[in-house]
Amino acid sequence: MNVLFKKILPPRYEYLTLNQNLRIVEASYGAQRFADCPEALKLGNDVRASFPELLGIEETLIEILEGRQTNFELKGVSRSTDPKASLYLDLYINNYLNQETLENQLIVLIEDSTERMILEQDLAQRTNEANLLVSYLTASRNYINQIITSMADALLVTTEAGIIKTVNPFAKDLFGYSQEELINQPITKIINNECFLHETRNLSPSNWSQFIKDVEIFCETKAGEKICIAFSCSVIPTEIEGLKNFVYIGRDISDRKRVEAQMMKALERERELRELKSDFVSMASHEFRTPLTAIFSSSELLKHYGDIWPEEKKFKHYHRIESAVKRMTGMLDDVLIYSKAEAGKLEFNPKPIVLKNLCSNLVEELQLGIGEKHQISLSYSGPYKPCCIDEKLLLHILTNLLSNAIKYSPSNTSVLFSCYTEQKQVIFEVKDEGIGIPPEDQKRLFASFHRAKNVGDIPGTGLGLAIVQKSVELHGGRIILSSEVGVGTTFRVTLPLNSNIRDIPAECLS
Repeated sequence: MNVLFKKILPPRYEYLTLNQNLRIVEASYGAQRFADCPEALKLGNDVRASFPELLGIEETLIEILEGRQTNFELKGVSRSTDPKASLYLDLYINNYLNQETLENQLIVLIEDSTERMILEQDLAQRTNEANLLVSYLTASRNYINQIITSMADALLVTTEAGIIKTVNPFAKDLFGYSQEELINQPITKIINNECFLHETRNLSPSNWSQFIKDVEIFCETKAGEKICIAFSCSVIPTEIEGLKNFVYIGRDISDRKRVEAQMMKALERERELRELKSDFVSMASHEFRTPLTAIFSSSELLKHYGDIWPEEKKFKHYHRIESAVKRMTGMLDDVLIYSKAEAGKLEFNPKPIVLKNLCSNLVEELQLGIGEKHQISLSYSGPYKPCCIDEKLLLHILTNLLSNAIKYSPSNTSVLFSCYTEQKQVIFEVKDEGIGIPPEDQKRLFASFHRAKNVGDIPGTGLGLAIVQKSVELHGGRIILSSEVGVGTTFRVTLPLNSNIRDIPAECLS
């Protein structure tokens, strides 16, 4: 063995020297370990018998011997008799001048590359696994991002401090903000409900079954619109131990709430209708019984004693029957008018009328009916030219207010009736010295069939003021009252001087 080679070569290297016929001239002690056929590695034997990898590259080896090529490398040659104990080697072939024979030879350096090859293979395997994992994670992330992007619910992810770090497109569209306007902003910009946020902060990432679901919260969009959102919240751990993120998923339930409100309104309306029906039956049975009883008793008396009674006494009972009929007719008229108003079929036909004449005639007619029990005092400073008002509805308004003032006032008291103009409006005031209206009843005074608790046995249907209010609304006017129990009541009705159907609120026409 060449002593020089032994000194300069690292332990993992072995060597062979070959002559021009590719026969082995010299071999290190350990070279046999790398031979494909160890028995054939002997001095004088053809190197190709023990290293068949050199077969087919003879021309390259001759070129190296003749100096036309500097070297040749053959790496990653495998020797394996046991699958679990593979051996890898690298061959480095160079020109070599034998100092003893002065003959050009080939030196074949054999490097044990088993450790490197195993490391490279392991690295390659790990790289492949890492690439597969990255591909899987990328695909998973893309899949999750696609779900988040296409989901029809708002999604917001915040830090533990409540700073928004992720939003999906639906959240931007729902609340009207751009992504730049939401990222790095506090979640209170969207959810301004401290109780809900406090509850979410107590969630733990270690308990996956713990989450908050469908908490209804009113939020405000960028445009200032109030919307109702059902929020669910859960907590997820981050890559940094001890830190957590919060995931908020919100579903817009504003439409559902509107439908529910409409249903509740419809149910409430149905309940009101049932109550109205019950109230009407109760009112009819009570209010109609008195005049019917009067008609029946007077007719029976006239039937049995009409032949012997004097004319004066018979006239008294005729008048009693007539009054009862008028009273029943008035009640039926109120019911008919109110039913039309409730169905939106109450006609509104404004026409030119002279208010002074209408007011004077109405006062005269009512005064004749009540005689000297009450005094109606008219104060008129209104328009003297014709103004455009629905005469029929105006008569309903004024007749009801004046009749009530008379009915609920003690005898020998006055009722003040005023009519005057103010800024293209006509104002009617009816003031009495009657029993007054309790404060708790004033809120529901214009409700159907409602009567104040202090009316006692004074007859009435509870529809008069409801009709008044409907008639005022059809004119586009307003009605207000002031009242004190035991002192009296004042109603003020304000109507446009020239009512036009275009001025009527839409809800009054439906």
